[in-house]
Amino acid sequence: MVINRYSRKDMKRRGSKRTNKENFCSSIQSLPNELLTDIVARVASRSFKNFINVKLSCKAFNELANERYVYQKATLVDFPIAPWQKQTQEKINKVNSLMELCRECGNTDALYRKGVVDYFKDDEPEVAVEFLKRAAKGGHVGARYVMGIIMVFMGGEYKRKGVMLICNMKETERKLTRACRKSLIEILREIWVTNPSVLEQRPTGCTMQHRRRIRKNVWSSDSEDEDDEHDDFHCNACSCDVEIAHIWRCMRKFYRHFDMI
Repeated sequence: MVINRYSRKDMKRRGSKRTNKENFCSSIQSLPNELLTDIVARVASRSFKNFINVKLSCKAFNELANERYVYQKATLVDFPIAPWQKQTQEKINKVNSLMELCRECGNTDALYRKGVVDYFKDDEPEVAVEFLKRAAKGGHVGARYVMGIIMVFMGGEYKRKGVMLICNMKETERKLTRACRKSLIEILREIWVTNPSVLEQRPTGCTMQHRRRIRKNVWSSDSEDEDDEHDDFHCNACSCDVEIAHIWRCMRKFYRHFDMI
């Protein structure tokens, strides 16, 4: 008798849970789709794990989770730049498919990642630049920063434009510039840089060989996050030279096996 009584209680509890879930789903479905889509997109923009949990919470969210706008806003911080060594090929393929879907939906972080990796690995660099341009046009500050760095390495008229872009960022968005530098270096740590245009020779923006007052010698420092806000630059090219030095030092530090460095 005792067993049967507890069984009835368990059944009643399960029925109560089912009723609560049905009421929750009914309440969700009564809201406008535009609002629900925005909710799912906001969750996806903060945590991909929570985004998956939201998809599994009810049918309405699961359907809205496939909207293009949601993948456009999804964060990719939970996914490494390079494939996990211990992951199966099936899982790697799923991650690659997800990244491709995000790029197709205009996710600026996915476009930025693809552009940086493909350009510095010399994998269709012209296409990689287009990815970066799309990301920068979509408001990705890191993509704008990398475009400036690439233009300096390209030389000629591109170099002048790159110098101005980097210097303007350092003057108006100093903290963001440091964050962009850190993001680029983190990606370079994960890949093999093989593009000869960024390995053969470090470009120099200033041809006047200006001297500047500095707190610390940036050319010999191992600090990738060092700021130069108190340094005294004679010209924009000097300021850009210091930024290029950070990136060049990073590549030289990680890829010493290249004789050309």
